[in-house]
Amino acid sequence: MAFVGPVGVGVVSKQSMVCDARKAWRKDAGRVSMGLFDMFGNKEAANWSLDAGYASYPMVGKTRGEDAFFIEGNSLGVFDGVNSAVPEGMDAKAFSQFLAVNTSAGVRDLGIEKINVALNNAAEVNPEQGASTACVVAMDRLGRLMGINLGDSGALVARGDKAAYKSPDQSHFFNCPYQLGSASDDTVAMGKNFRFQLEEGDWVILASDGLWDNVYPAEIVRLINETVETNGEDPNSVANTLAQMAIEKSTLEA
Repeated sequence: MAFVGPVGVGVVSKQSMVCDARKAWRKDAGRVSMGLFDMFGNKEAANWSLDAGYASYPMVGKTRGEDAFFIEGNSLGVFDGVNSAVPEGMDAKAFSQFLAVNTSAGVRDLGIEKINVALNNAAEVNPEQGASTACVVAMDRLGRLMGINLGDSGALVARGDKAAYKSPDQSHFFNCPYQLGSASDDTVAMGKNFRFQLEEGDWVILASDGLWDNVYPAEIVRLINETVETNGEDPNSVANTLAQMAIEKSTLEA
């Protein structure tokens, strides 16, 4: 397929001082520098943060795709909308966009430790017709990555020259991933929960199947390292490199 949905990329850094969580985040030109959620009170502890970027490419001939994403503090989410799940003429992005906006709001209100609750609340009140996979992750101030994946989107942690972690995907059968939807019996509770201890310098990649179907984990790691060597630790550059490679490979295989 010639479509790559959102590729969210975060590079992990550690600070020795306690940061004020109210100094939240700034946003510019596709890059977000994020502050820290004060989950454990004002204690002396190592603080971890993500510097995140993203890239998204619609199908050739379209101005946008059906996928959506969010970045909220030290949490990220990717939602792969399903075009075939809505009647002709309706916006297939509406369902995934509602999930993204309202999961983000839930994380902001409840805190990153409640990402599953935020996703579930968004899914339960989604008024749109359609369907979407979902992958939502968050990192606490001690560098612990927690997340849930429902379907064939997913998260990968790149460390050095290896893929240190890849979230499991879920499918009922070939080309039928688990998905939240107005006509689906799948629920957030059916998703796969995961936890992973991050290290400083790790790269966290969140993406829809447009990346995973076209670029193997080992190649993702190689591309990250090559991009960092050329452009420095710029999450936007890494995200665009990965998305462009997925587009190139999907076009060759079409």
